Amino acid sequence: MSRRSLLPALSRFALLLALSGCGGGDDSGNPPPSDIGTLAYVTTECRDSADNSFVEHQSLHILHGDRDVTVVETPEVGPIALGGLCQSLTLARFGDGSILREAFQGVAVSPDGTAVVFEATDDFSISPRLPLHLPPEQKGIFVVGADGTSLRSLGPPSRLPSFFLPGSGGAFVGRPFAFSPDGRMITFVDKGPDAAGNEAGQIWTLDVDSGRRRQVTQLPPAVPPGNLPSDAPSVVNAVFIDNQTIGFLTFANPDGMNTGPPCSCPLDFPAFTVSLSDGIPKRVPLPVTSPDSRIIPTFVITGDKPTAVSLPLRGKAQNGPINGLATIGEVFVIDGLNLLQLTNFQRVDTSFNPIVDVDRQAVFFEASANPPELHDSNPFESCQIFSIDRLGGNLRQLTQFSAVQHTTNGCLFSTKRPEGCVVNQLTQDSETRTVVFLSSCDPLRTNPFGTQLFAMRPDGSDLRQLTYTQGVITHPGVEVIGELPGPFAYGPYAP
Repeated sequence: MSRRSLLPALSRFALLLALSGCGGGDDSGNPPPSDIGTLAYVTTECRDSADNSFVEHQSLHILHGDRDVTVVETPEVGPIALGGLCQSLTLARFGDGSILREAFQGVAVSPDGTAVVFEATDDFSISPRLPLHLPPEQKGIFVVGADGTSLRSLGPPSRLPSFFLPGSGGAFVGRPFAFSPDGRMITFVDKGPDAAGNEAGQIWTLDVDSGRRRQVTQLPPAVPPGNLPSDAPSVVNAVFIDNQTIGFLTFANPDGMNTGPPCSCPLDFPAFTVSLSDGIPKRVPLPVTSPDSRIIPTFVITGDKPTAVSLPLRGKAQNGPINGLATIGEVFVIDGLNLLQLTNFQRVDTSFNPIVDVDRQAVFFEASANPPELHDSNPFESCQIFSIDRLGGNLRQLTQFSAVQHTTNGCLFSTKRPEGCVVNQLTQDSETRTVVFLSSCDPLRTNPFGTQLFAMRPDGSDLRQLTYTQGVITHPGVEVIGELPGPFAYGPYAP
């Protein structure tokens, strides 16, 4: 979870398991290089027609090596009388917003890149509510091989969403599930009984081979803080720290450990860990912050490795507010209980998901700054990818995404100010160090009105486009077609 999750509100299957198509060949005319690992991504395609009708469907793709295969497709929703909806939904060019209305709730790639897990359900279509009509036997959590074969069900979907809609607008999007480091299990949040038999949000595990589910926690029911909607899930973002320990966020109060001042924003869920051996939650200690910052516990579930985080600071951002966000955000590194600030850009959009290089020596992040030490390298303040040593030296701008005008929305997808372009959701191949990211920029002149997934070397060279969705195509008075990728997940290359 990150401040990236505070996204603009969008105006807001019978699932077809295409078994005959699994492993059925390359669907793309633009095969990527073979050093790309396993990229699992959802595409959502919608259409507004001149007769005031709207249709939409989704596909799950796996790009592995040189092959991009379609594993699962949803039947078309519609036509329904919601003319103009496609244009509204695609204006920000942010494909992950589809989880608020469509079937696919998330994807994950195993740590060795050999398997993909995904979830599909029609229980959480709310923004806008669409008639998905997914039969019970076609809903659930599924696993498939990286080559698109051996698709099988792991059981029903979670009964809790991984998102909620704050009353102040926008959407909070969390992580639906995550693999254990050894790839044997996933963890997710679902309903389950507490010690007294009362149903509440709980941490669960699921064995990928056997499909066996286990409830790990017995958290009590909880009432959301006043700044959250009444239906907000009480537990979010379960993630394995190691093979026997899970970190998570909750506003529940197990054994009186979650006391203190009320939350001030949707990201202030306190962080806990739980061991699979005893199921007892433990509050995560926070590192010491700088005088003007405060820790968002989300980022402190890091285990024994250094991690990069974005933390808010007091003061007025130079480029805020954007999408209602006005707080300064800067990049920090957390190593145990040690905290070091790496940037001082004084902007609202630095950074949403910084990552530490696999060699642990540098940090990659996105920002719209034009740092003076880089001699006017980003004059239009476009969203770019930067790197910096983990001790704060050797700041470098790795991308040169151009803009025809000064960018006002920075690194935030926006329906109100869609000019400029965005870089988002950085991840890295643990074997090749390839950096993979989502972007609405058009560096290769193939993505004028869309969002695609790209890859590059850690020094910014060898930039490659991995997906070729249609983007947003408008034929005035006739139709609007929108096709965007997201959500997505990436794993290392496994031949």
